[in-house]
Amino acid sequence: MQAISIAIKPSKVKKEELIDLNRKIHKYLDYFVIDAEKEPLKDEDVIDNLKNAVITVQSKRKDVYDLLEFYSSYDIDLCIVLGNKNYLSIDERKFRRNRILEVIERALEYRDTIWVGTEGVEDLVAGVIEDKNLIAYYLYGATCNLNAKRAVYVPFATKVNENTLLSIRGYLERRKNYKGNWKDFLLSLLDVDNQVIENLKQNDIIVGYPIVPTVDEILKFKEVMGV
Repeated sequence: MQAISIAIKPSKVKKEELIDLNRKIHKYLDYFVIDAEKEPLKDEDVIDNLKNAVITVQSKRKDVYDLLEFYSSYDIDLCIVLGNKNYLSIDERKFRRNRILEVIERALEYRDTIWVGTEGVEDLVAGVIEDKNLIAYYLYGATCNLNAKRAVYVPFATKVNENTLLSIRGYLERRKNYKGNWKDFLLSLLDVDNQVIENLKQNDIIVGYPIVPTVDEILKFKEVMGV
């Protein structure tokens, strides 16, 4: 069965809003992904109130092992990513890409199955993802050909306009092949092509990222995905 999930950046919503969003939509969705690269989520009041949550951990952070141990006490899943260098200190940026393998190995001491972000490291993580039956987490607009369970991250809005593009400009500019071709990286729900939806459904998990994080937007995404 197709799994439909949502990703939320805690830096974009208030603590109370994050809990409220999770409470309102968890019964409709399979996972609630907390995209916590910029600022790790360590508020125990929030974590205790999340259901079906997956928390992203950036592997180059100096405190990454402390974070893994902290999260191990909670009923949440882990997603290990190389991460955006803009969220790292100068010293953290010096860590090599293969640090992600060490972090995955440590995370597996706490969880049998974890999500692994493949952006920029697919060549490194392919082996451990396939050998350990982990979930390959990749970005819409990229490809993932691993023999593994796949989750795709899909930024969306009901209608993409100039303000929408401005709000997500940093994300788009980090895409290597972005030259104004936003439809290759974002979904506009009002005019998405049926073939695009069918292609997305080739993945095991579709993780929508609402550029405008409201319940209405999230439920519209679920409706358009036809699940």
